[in-house]
Amino acid sequence: MRIVRYALGSEARLGLLLSDDRVAELPGNDDLVAWLQAGKPTQSAFARPLADCKLLAPVARPSKIIAVGRNYRSHNREMSAGDGRFPNVVPSAWIKATSTLAGAFDDVVKPRATQKLDYETELAVVIGKRCRHVHEDDAVSVIAGYTVASDITARDVVAIERAEGNQLLGKMFDTFCPMGPWFVTADEVPDPMNLSLITRVNGEVRQESNTANMIWPIAKLIAYVSQMTLEAGDIILTGTPSGVAMGRKAGDWFLQAGDVLESELGGIGVMRNRIVDAADQPTSWDWAKA
Repeated sequence: MRIVRYALGSEARLGLLLSDDRVAELPGNDDLVAWLQAGKPTQSAFARPLADCKLLAPVARPSKIIAVGRNYRSHNREMSAGDGRFPNVVPSAWIKATSTLAGAFDDVVKPRATQKLDYETELAVVIGKRCRHVHEDDAVSVIAGYTVASDITARDVVAIERAEGNQLLGKMFDTFCPMGPWFVTADEVPDPMNLSLITRVNGEVRQESNTANMIWPIAKLIAYVSQMTLEAGDIILTGTPSGVAMGRKAGDWFLQAGDVLESELGGIGVMRNRIVDAADQPTSWDWAKA
């Protein structure tokens, strides 16, 4: 099944995407987690065209978004991590704020603080039930489904923050985690470790790889991060391959206002986000002094 979360006037709803590109409303509110825990109730007989729905991020209120970095050797190489093997003692991971979430067709706001706005298309794994200490052999049992995400990054802000020994706002500005266009249940993705991944900017292919090239496969990532309690609806971003703007040795691939970013996972869907400039918005921090 493909479940969409969409706006209907001032309200958010859940709907089942039908084969004829209509959306059948699901009873209850917009809480995907509650829908999963309720045993997937039957949809309403009423359906509306998908084109009439403003799609929102599929999961409204995840307790955690866990982002994984350096999970493709090609990306490690382009980011100057030697031969791309990296130490690989444990996955490189951090928590991304839920305030970064945006819909699959929402604008991504380029903050005044950055001149190096970058994209990272990633497969997002949605956890289906509360769990802890999940063995990798059992990981499939806690996966509810999948969606597409982009871990938007202000590379210059990250560099400033890392010089102080931390990483926060460079990956945390509002709209820095567009996600969607829908949630695809796990039964519809027989092999999540064999999905094509493509990023386009203004129609030009920037990233092209396959989830088979992950260093840490999904099951191992779940085994690692589930040493803390995972809740239903928690999201794991599984990393990105080479082709990011920061990895380009010549020319400028960083995102600018007016660019259209497409993030695609084969068998799941495509996001299209327009980049808009926030230069006319006030800021509470003087980044020129950083």
